[in-house]
Amino acid sequence: MNKPLDSELPLRANRAVWVLPTIIIALGIFSTALWSATAAIRERLVTQDLDRISAARDVRLALTTGHLWLEETLTGDAKERERVWRHLDAAQRTAQRLVYGGEASEERRAVLEPLRTVLEREGAEDLERRIEELREKTRVRLSGFDRGGPTGVGSDLDQEFDLAFRQATDLAERLEQRFHVALIRDERRARASFLALLCLWIAIVGLSSFGLWHRERRGRRAEEALKKSESQLVQVQKMDAVGRLAGGLAHDINNYVTAITSHCELVKMQIAEDEPHAAALHAKMDLVIGTANKVSALIRRLLAFSKKQPIQPLVIGLNSTVLGMQSMLHGLIGEDIELGTALADDLWPVKIDPAQVEQVLLNLVVNAREASPRGGRITIETANHRFDHGYHEGAAVLPAGDYALLAVSDTGMGIPAEYRDRIFEPFFTTKSGTGNGLGLATVYGIAKQNGGHVSVYSEVGKGTTFKIYLPRAEAAVPTVVPSPLAAPTVESEGEAILLVEDNDELRQATEGILRAMGYVLVSAEGGQQAIDLLERGAEVDLVISDVVMPGMSGRDAYDRIRELRPKLPILFISGYTDNVILRHGLLAGDFNFLEKPFSSTQLAAKVREVLARDREAENLPAAS
Repeated sequence: MNKPLDSELPLRANRAVWVLPTIIIALGIFSTALWSATAAIRERLVTQDLDRISAARDVRLALTTGHLWLEETLTGDAKERERVWRHLDAAQRTAQRLVYGGEASEERRAVLEPLRTVLEREGAEDLERRIEELREKTRVRLSGFDRGGPTGVGSDLDQEFDLAFRQATDLAERLEQRFHVALIRDERRARASFLALLCLWIAIVGLSSFGLWHRERRGRRAEEALKKSESQLVQVQKMDAVGRLAGGLAHDINNYVTAITSHCELVKMQIAEDEPHAAALHAKMDLVIGTANKVSALIRRLLAFSKKQPIQPLVIGLNSTVLGMQSMLHGLIGEDIELGTALADDLWPVKIDPAQVEQVLLNLVVNAREASPRGGRITIETANHRFDHGYHEGAAVLPAGDYALLAVSDTGMGIPAEYRDRIFEPFFTTKSGTGNGLGLATVYGIAKQNGGHVSVYSEVGKGTTFKIYLPRAEAAVPTVVPSPLAAPTVESEGEAILLVEDNDELRQATEGILRAMGYVLVSAEGGQQAIDLLERGAEVDLVISDVVMPGMSGRDAYDRIRELRPKLPILFISGYTDNVILRHGLLAGDFNFLEKPFSSTQLAAKVREVLARDREAENLPAAS
């Protein structure tokens, strides 16, 4: 009985010799097939869903960015039209790829398969139609802007565009949510399929794990990229909202500031020099006027921060800007941080928008405060620097010449070495949940925009110093002559003025100022009322009109007045930001314009200037 068994041993040994390699080969082949099957499942189910989510997110980002460039274009910078259409075209192409399949985008080479479910396909086709409608609205707005029509905030074209924009972005968001649902469903299917295969072929788990880990890592990277894109999209929308809020605040507050200062100046004009306490009353009125002007300056800083104030480079001294902001910076950093200055006596002038200098100081001081949670010292310095052979720092180069230095130093925590090469990148921040990553990027952009450079030196635990070099201006800082306390000396010659202003307080204050100067006043609360007065035969020598008013705007009233009385001069006044003024078709240099808030002296001088220019154009002698 044992012999047959003994005779089978060599046969079994021989069989083991070839069976084991066969099993190993079979396991290898099947593990390869398992890895391929797993990869195929994830590729078709999960990766497709992630790429579709990314595509839907890209559509929203492209539409939002196109919207922002359109608003910038309508402020008067026609060079940005190409960017508007580029982002709208990108959104349309991505929507088409969702419907018919193709590469997800030019940057991401993933291939999208055509949508198969009815709801998803109908949603993508509807999104494509909505984008086409938005493109048509864009063409209409740009065409209206070229014709000088009302296309800005609050206009009918703006409201129609915003409605189409919201419909398109809401539809893209709903489509993205459907892809998220599909992603969850497909991930469950993929996990179930994989677990079933894993239970049957436990022996090949080790061989297939590497492929699964590699695919999982790619998925995590894709999710991180999606979160980063969403964060940037939210930040862009937040900055746009801040800008819109700042523009509205500027209009209302400038109106009230002008009303306050005008009433104070009217009181000063009505106080006789021989009255008791005349000097004290003048001083009190000047104090109110100065306080009101500080409010207006704060609004300008808010506009500069939100980038809604156009850049107006002036030859200035950095020392005066630093001294003017000291009180505000003291309140900003708190009592546990000491603020010091070391300002050069003969500092060279620079040519830059003063609002940009204020923004640079504000951003750097806030950054220094955040780096000093336990208190410390912040020092603002200015100095002159002459680079005979230029300035080199890595790839950064400044040509030889004279530069004014503005430096901000702190005794805080310092910047780790691994972060120093990235601190000027937009959206880069180490402040989890509190920072937007735009402060230092803005400082860097302002320095480069004005032909300068920013350098940083930092030691962990000792502090940080930011140095901003700005080119020396050829011209000297203009001398500011203080305005006299007395009433304006520019008197009227009995002309009649039609004042068009919808703000009651400001209209009454301006009426009082002009009447005190000797002008005859006719008032209107809006553009249509002014047109009615002129059509009924009101004889006036000048029209002073607000720009943005309910109903008929100042520009629309201007066109009607030109039809009724082509030679009647018009002076526009407004407290809105310059961007809004430009969107209403009032280009700089083409119209008589006075910005709110204004003083009685500025108003009197501007009125005489406009009337005198009108007389010169008509070749008429001055009224006796």
